[in-house]
Amino acid sequence: MYLGKADVNTYDKGVEREFLVSNGVGGYGSSTVVGANTRSEHGLLVVRPSDSEHHAVLVSKLEETLYAHNKKYLLSTNRYKDLIYPDGFRYVQEYQATPYPSMLFVIHSIFLKKSIFMPQNGSSTIVKYELVASPEPVRIDIRPLFAHRTNKDSCHKKDDSAFESAVLPNGAISVKGRGYVSHISFAGGADGVEWSPKPLWFENIIYENNSLPDERETDSLWSPGFGAMEMRCGDVAYAALSADASSYSASDIESLERETAERLGSFVKTAFTGANVSALQDMVQSSYHLVADNKGAVPAILSGFPSVERRARDTFVALPGLTLATGRAAAARGILESWLDRALSSGGLMPSSIDSRGTASFGDIDAGLWFMYAAQKYSANQGLGFASEKYAAMRTVLEKYIEGPAELGAVMDPSTKLIKYFNKEGARHWMSGDVNGEPLVDRGGYLVEMNALWYNALRFMESVASAAKDGKASAGYSSLAAEAASSFKSVFWNESKKYLYDWVDPSNGDRDDSIRPNAILAVSLPFAVLDDELGRIVFATSWNELYTTYGLRTLEPRHDKFKGRAEGRLDQRKKARLRGMAWPWLLGQFISAYMRYNPGSTEMGWSFLRPFSSHLRMGCLGGVAEYFDGVMPYKPHGDVLCAMSLGDLLRVAHENLSQ
Repeated sequence: MYLGKADVNTYDKGVEREFLVSNGVGGYGSSTVVGANTRSEHGLLVVRPSDSEHHAVLVSKLEETLYAHNKKYLLSTNRYKDLIYPDGFRYVQEYQATPYPSMLFVIHSIFLKKSIFMPQNGSSTIVKYELVASPEPVRIDIRPLFAHRTNKDSCHKKDDSAFESAVLPNGAISVKGRGYVSHISFAGGADGVEWSPKPLWFENIIYENNSLPDERETDSLWSPGFGAMEMRCGDVAYAALSADASSYSASDIESLERETAERLGSFVKTAFTGANVSALQDMVQSSYHLVADNKGAVPAILSGFPSVERRARDTFVALPGLTLATGRAAAARGILESWLDRALSSGGLMPSSIDSRGTASFGDIDAGLWFMYAAQKYSANQGLGFASEKYAAMRTVLEKYIEGPAELGAVMDPSTKLIKYFNKEGARHWMSGDVNGEPLVDRGGYLVEMNALWYNALRFMESVASAAKDGKASAGYSSLAAEAASSFKSVFWNESKKYLYDWVDPSNGDRDDSIRPNAILAVSLPFAVLDDELGRIVFATSWNELYTTYGLRTLEPRHDKFKGRAEGRLDQRKKARLRGMAWPWLLGQFISAYMRYNPGSTEMGWSFLRPFSSHLRMGCLGGVAEYFDGVMPYKPHGDVLCAMSLGDLLRVAHENLSQ
């Protein structure tokens, strides 16, 4: 990933492009390439305290001032209520993402490179300054701005009693305030760093790209002072931001920098990259941030940034692409084992999510079936050893759907062998949600994607039982699958629209003939529940009615509830999420279905992926957003880097397009 002057030569261009660094345990640093924070979630040091459900923005940013040629140059950029000041974006000449984000500032004959990285497993962000070229010595002042708030908040007004700072014996500056403690230390430079304690408030900073319009837009940040250093051509200096009181020497940081660069470089080299689409290498590099895979810790997939949660559906949809396609099979196994263990501790009920304290929550009715899908993908990649070893545990999870405990909210109907969803409080499908008490998508009874997953899981467990020498169970699953497939066709096929009903309620005969993308799973999963003749028809309808450049729409455009753009009032934006927005993870399933019916048409498959090459240069650089407008101009929304989106695109590139 490289951006030149033309990509960042205005404020608007610069703030459209965001970088991300992470530490592998959920901490991150993120901002725009010109240094202006545009979201309350932005910050150079953002960590999740063990006792909190939200991340904390400790250090928001650094304000740099360069003194040279008897002049002062402000390298930072901020958006205030009435102006953009300073306008340091004018000096940014280029941005590079490899091995980690770096920006080159050019002022006449002075070239100053700024790089940002996070050491793995720690709670620190390192900012490196390298004076690449300069005909004379320069001075750089670095002023840290502290936020000390959650990343879902902003502090509208300053409070002089909120912060205090102190210089520790090791030279680090400790800042306390608003219930948090953080630190900054310096290393390098020609003659070290001179700290000047000059507190200052930065008020009315605007976050123009906050996710929701009701979020407070302005923030007030506090700075305890600044560090000043002299630099000559070739000198290197560091600012280390940390949640603990560590103070790093220049040699310590150099060692951490080498480790970080080697780890990132090695990861990309060993991962699947593909030759047809160069952007895949950027996507692989971004996938690094979404898998927490540290020695001595349970591996996990993070939902995205800035959400950074552990959610079952996100994990299992994304796992094949984020782990198996990138050479991280060991992490994939560890993730599957950890979720399976949590399900067993609850009698086979798969959790919906696990928070930072390790507490599991329940409610997603499809979580167990998506687990089966992820285990199936792992088995296809690594063999049936894992599934055979965990056979008894996996049977416990699957048969929860046959037993139908009240807390699951779904059960197999004995008459049809299909899964029936009870629209009860706390039981959720992937399109669940409401606005002011009104369901975004009102569904009940048999859900089409739920039963496509159910059939796929039954066929997978049929093969696992056979491998485990359990012929009776294998035959039982085979029989259930055959009956479910027969019922699926008779229940869901909509002859008038040549598509599948989205849901059918057997208790009252209600059914929804809206064309939604859920039906794509009936033809995209490894075991397709429809025969090829009907499958081709369903696929063709989804292509004609739902396909967009960046995903499948969540509703056909002709529907009276269709909302093609997430704009306007807050309630309208929330409704649009599942009433017209296009989701990239569904595009991955769409491409798999296309390749099923068009084997050998690899070039066309790549044509569905190529548009993301331009998207990767906007938003979170190298990443794929959670969802997009369903009509032009296809603006991205939600997480700027989404595990489901990136993961399923990498999966389809690896599974279907690299053969």
